[in-house]
Parts: sequence; C-alpha cells; structure tokens
Amino acid sequence: MDLHKFGVKLFFVNQQDRELTEFIPVFHGWIQRQALAGHLLIDVHDYSHVHHGPGILLVAHEANLSIDEAEGRRGLVYIRKQPARLRDVVEAAQQAAKQLSDEQGVQFNDGQFEVFVNDRLHHPGATEIAESTGGEVVPKSTDPRERLAFVVKRG
Repeated sequence: MDLHKFGVKLFFVNQQDRELTEFIPVFHGWIQRQALAGHLLIDVHDYSHVHHGPGILLVAHEANLSIDEAEGRRGLVYIRKQPARLRDVVEAAQQAAKQLSDEQGVQFNDGQFEVFVNDRLHHPGATEIAESTGGEVVPKSTDPRERLAFVVKRG
C-alpha cells in the first residue's frame, strides 16, 4: 500500500551537544549537490529556537527531513509528502542517515527507530509496519489524542 504523511525518526547516539545550527550549512551543501537520490532538495529552515522542536528542516519535493529534538531526543526525521511504500521511506531515511554519518560523523541507534503517522484515516497497522521494517513493533502511546506512533526494535 502506498501511503504518505508518515515518517521515520532515527535517533542520534553521539553529538548531542553539537549546536543544531551547525547542520544548516550541511543541508545547504546537500541542496547544492542534490545529494539525496530521488529527491529534489529545495530549502532549509532554522527552528533551532523552538524547545524540543523540529530543529533544522530540509525541505524537498518528496519529503521533509530535519534534525529534530522532539521529546528531548535528537534524531534525523524523514516525513514523506508523496505516496510511497513504508519500506521505501525507511530506506530513504537510512540513506540520509548514512550520508550524515559519512559527512559529519553522526552515529545512529541501529537497534531502534520510530515510525509515526500524521494521517489518522489512512495508516499502516503494527503488522504491516513489522513486515516492512523487519523489526518488533511496539505502540508508543495508547492515548487517542497522540498521533499514531510505533517504536521499531531490531535484533
């Protein structure tokens, strides 16, 4: 099933003390080189002033990427805006994470990431997420006021 309005957050395991604004020139460099395959990279926005907010946002036609600090946990967030399979979204997030790791030395938690859905009407269930990600899927919250989110744990 092709979906959109959902995303993946890969958590940092190092560089927590690095200033968010240091990622602005990194993302500008990605735009100049069109560094992410399959993405038209457009603009960068600075939300570093927002406590536990979206941080530094890289806008692409297909998705938004950000170095985000939601819930006090820094990570790379990939939110798909165009229809795609969940597996492709996870792979795109991992591609961006690898690039960030190669260029900036950022290390990510390989054993756990988050999948969330910003569309309450059309969304994958835990079984589909588990099949697409190859991991154990645990609902993040049972509060109906929260967006649907799952923690995916691998090996």
